[in-house]
Amino acid sequence: MAISSTLRDIRTSLRARLLIAIGAILAVGAVVLSLAAWQYAATAARDAYDRLLAGGAVQIAENIYMQGGVVTLDPPAAAFATLSAYDLVFYRVTDPRGVVVAGYDDLAISAPAAALREGVVLRDGVYRDQPVRIAAVARRLDGAPGDGWSAIVLAQTLRARDSLTWDLASKAIGLIAAMSLLALVATALCLRLVFAPLTRIEAEIVRRRPDDLSPIAMMPPREVRALVGAIDGFMQRLSERITLMQRFIADATHQLRTPLAAIDAEVELLTDQTRDPKALDKLRGRIADLARLTSQLLDHAMIQHRAQAPRFAATDINALAKSVLSQSVPLSLDREVSVSFVPSEGDTVIAADAISLREALANLIHNALAHGARTRLMVRVERAAAHVAIVVWDDGPGIAAEAQQHLVSPFQKGDGSHGSGLGLAIAAEVAQAHGGSLRFAGGAGDFSVRFEIPASPFARHI
Repeated sequence: MAISSTLRDIRTSLRARLLIAIGAILAVGAVVLSLAAWQYAATAARDAYDRLLAGGAVQIAENIYMQGGVVTLDPPAAAFATLSAYDLVFYRVTDPRGVVVAGYDDLAISAPAAALREGVVLRDGVYRDQPVRIAAVARRLDGAPGDGWSAIVLAQTLRARDSLTWDLASKAIGLIAAMSLLALVATALCLRLVFAPLTRIEAEIVRRRPDDLSPIAMMPPREVRALVGAIDGFMQRLSERITLMQRFIADATHQLRTPLAAIDAEVELLTDQTRDPKALDKLRGRIADLARLTSQLLDHAMIQHRAQAPRFAATDINALAKSVLSQSVPLSLDREVSVSFVPSEGDTVIAADAISLREALANLIHNALAHGARTRLMVRVERAAAHVAIVVWDDGPGIAAEAQQHLVSPFQKGDGSHGSGLGLAIAAEVAQAHGGSLRFAGGAGDFSVRFEIPASPFARHI
């Protein structure tokens, strides 16, 4: 459990991920540099000891001379002492006839005689089950039998070379490891300095009260300025949303108290007086008003919520308008009203939020029936190149031009109206959420409310 928690913390920590990534890069670099250092140390040790070995072979060749017609060697003690400090040294000297005149008979080198006459030849080999480095050279002696060329072979084991290689490589690898560790520590310190402003921003947010949604006071670094700006913007929208909901709750509370108080008064009259049918009708009316208000309050809250996160889908406006009209007109009215529906002949399938559109249109139709239409009500769908409009027309008194913009605000009522003042506000907010508008046209006897939205509003909310 602890290991999985640690792994999860590492995956979600930007600092840890950066440290691991940089550490991995440094580790790979250190391995590559260590291999290169080892190769360089091996080459340097081989070259140094090859020069000593070649010099020893040359010194041996220089100490060969003729005595009584026989090739003789005066061994160079200084050369042997230098080469045998850490290693075993083997040599062989042969005269022009191939007779071994000094050294080990079985020591040989696989190199042509012509190459030896041109200079020192170096080869790797194995002698007496030990890896050795072999140097060979030939020297021409005046008066020697045959062609006069004597061959000198000198071999040395590899202990000193390996020791020097390890010494040079270990020091270089140690330096690489120290520099890599220092670079990782420096990276950790730099990350701490880099993330310090974010830590201070976090501390500022943590210290805030729940109701403090003001912008972050600290000036952020340029690289995270957009992120902090987005946080500030979110807090501003959240503050506006909270303020809006608080105002809505306060208004809703105030609006609910009025019909409840009226119902209470009517009930008192029914208790104290004779059961009057008119009083019962009033009570039924108050209860209907309360039900309508409660429904509109819930609808308004839903519309405000959906406006912040619209859910668009393919919607047939013709079908939707016809369905809402059939469901919104009551079976009986207190007056004779002719209701008609005129669909659009063009394609009216667009991307829209069908739920909020249904609520908006239902409120417009209810307003027209309750406060407008005397004898006629018509719902018409119009399709243009850039937009689709739903027009609710009636032959009622209409709305005065100076009051039209006022009535699209929540809880604003017209003169003599007994409604809640939410119907037009709901429709206006739905139109705005779709990138459209709610407009009024005409006057008494020929009044219409035009609900217009773009034909392709989906792209506005991607």
